[in-house]
Amino acid sequence: MLLSCSVDRSDTQHFQSPQFGQFSAGIKKINGVSMVGSSKPIDETEFKRLDSLHVNFVCLLPFAFVKSGKPKIYYNEDFQWWGERPEGIAACIKMAHAHGMQVMIKPQLWVSDGKFTGELSFESTADWEHFERDYSTYLFQLLSVADSLDAAYFCLGTELSYFVQARKSYWENLIDSARKVFGGKITYAENWDTYQDFPFWDKLDVMGVNAYFPLSDAITPPINELLKQWDPHYRQMKNFSALKSKPILFTEYGYRSIDYAARRPWESYTDGIVNLQGQQNAYEALFQKFWNEPWIAGGFFWKWFDAHTPPDVPINLDFTPQNKPALEVIQHWYRQ
Repeated sequence: MLLSCSVDRSDTQHFQSPQFGQFSAGIKKINGVSMVGSSKPIDETEFKRLDSLHVNFVCLLPFAFVKSGKPKIYYNEDFQWWGERPEGIAACIKMAHAHGMQVMIKPQLWVSDGKFTGELSFESTADWEHFERDYSTYLFQLLSVADSLDAAYFCLGTELSYFVQARKSYWENLIDSARKVFGGKITYAENWDTYQDFPFWDKLDVMGVNAYFPLSDAITPPINELLKQWDPHYRQMKNFSALKSKPILFTEYGYRSIDYAARRPWESYTDGIVNLQGQQNAYEALFQKFWNEPWIAGGFFWKWFDAHTPPDVPINLDFTPQNKPALEVIQHWYRQ
C-alpha cells in the first residue's frame, strides 16, 4: 500500500556558510541517489535498502525520447517504463516520503542515435518552436505532479548547453513560468565542462553540475593522486560558487567499476575490465574533497537499479555501486 504524506520542503531550503549570507539555516548534505525508472511497478523494498544507506534524497528520472534531427518529443507513451511515466513518478514520490526521504524530479532527454544532448539543435525556427512546445508540455506535466506531491526540487533540464545558448529567451521564460506552478526549489543540471556557461544561475536556487570530471589515466588511481587531480576543478567550482553566491549541487556523480574509472568518467558504453578498487578509490576521493565543504549542497550518485532490471544489464561494469565495495564508502559518508 502506498502511503501519501507531506514532507516539509523547508528542510532543504538553505545552506549554512559564511559566503552564503542569504542561506540562513544549516542543513545536512543532500545525500542522494539517482533511481533508474523501473520497467514495472515496484514496492517499498528499494526505499528500505536506501534508507539503510542513510540516503535522504531520491532523484527520479522521467526520460523522454527524441529522434535525431526531429523536433517531436515522445513522453508518457505506452512503450515507456512505469518508473518514467507520471504514474510511476507519483508512486515513487509517495514511497520516498513514507521513508523520510525528499525528492528531486530530473527530466532527461534520450536522443535516438546516442547523440549528446548538449549538441541537440534544429535548423529552422519552426522546428525550434515545435521542440520548445513539446519540451514545455513534457516539463509542466511533471512540474504539476511534483508540486502536488511536495517534491522538494525540480531540475528543468539535463546537459542541454546548445539549446540553452541558442534559445535564451525561451529558457528565461521557462524558469519564470516554472516558479508560478512549483513551490519547491528549482535547478538545472549542466555538464562538468560547460556549467560556467549557463546564463541563468542567478534565477535558480542551486547550481547543478554533473560531476564527471576527468582526473587520472591510471588503471587504479590511488586516493592521494585523485585528491591532487581534483585541485583545479575544486578551485574553479569554489570560486564560481563564491562569484554567484550560490551552492553547487552535484546533480550526478559516480564512477564505473572498471579499469581507468577516473579517466573519462562520463563514458557509459565502452568495454572495460572489472575493477572494484578503482571505483571505490574514486568515490572516497570525491567525498574527502567535497563533502565537508559548505558550498557543496550534496549530490546524487549514479545510479540505483531495482528488482526489475533486465538480466542483460552489465551490473559488474556499470556505474551502480550496488553490491560493490564503493557502497560501503557511500554509506560511511552518508551516515555523517
